[in-house]
Amino acid sequence: MRIGILSAIPEEIHSFPDLVKTNQGIPENPVFQIEHPKHQLVLTAGGLGKVNTAIASTLLIRELHIDFLINSGIAGALDPELKLEEVFYGRRLIQHDYGTLIEGQMKVYPAGSIPLGDACDPAFMPPYWLEQKLQKEMLEFRPATVLSGDVFLQCKMKREKLRELFQAQLVDMESAALAQVAFRFGIPFLSVRAVSDHVGEHPEGIPRGQLKRASRASAETVMEVIERLPSEITTESEVG
Repeated sequence: MRIGILSAIPEEIHSFPDLVKTNQGIPENPVFQIEHPKHQLVLTAGGLGKVNTAIASTLLIRELHIDFLINSGIAGALDPELKLEEVFYGRRLIQHDYGTLIEGQMKVYPAGSIPLGDACDPAFMPPYWLEQKLQKEMLEFRPATVLSGDVFLQCKMKREKLRELFQAQLVDMESAALAQVAFRFGIPFLSVRAVSDHVGEHPEGIPRGQLKRASRASAETVMEVIERLPSEITTESEVG
């Protein structure tokens, strides 16, 4: 199977082992490969935020013809009980800044939908067969609700509001955008995120050591997931 791995920043993508740079991609987003006995792995760092993520995801899907898309990187913890470098997969991925703002209150809708009328579940979710596989074979790999938005969130007040509103554990700037693109193209996806910091604790920026350790933890978990993926995905019943 041809698997695309997308991160936001170089520190995240360079946490993967044995990268070989290719002549594919665009200047701002060089594409790498990793030799693997069962899969073809192509990787790139697409840049921060939802637009950069959408561009890089589309590049991987349309130009590099991937069959499966994985997002790997760091996230801020909304839940103060989470530990640094703890790794989660996104069970529910929500763009918390997409919707309608009425008198200071944000009503969140599924990204891409018309943000009017009765609200429905705004979450994108990985395929059922994949979650069943993870729950069976990687018991320590826990699910989380991951929020994404085009803001580096370091406000404790906003942290508590988002955590309460969505019952969410993590926040980043990319995961839910990748999920939206994968959904539109009919590509199975998974978001893997390691805790790099607790939201509000580092308004000046995440300490570099913490960023690198969390990036490495996410990359190592992604490689474990890849070992468990089938060589080819045909129907859910064949891989479930």
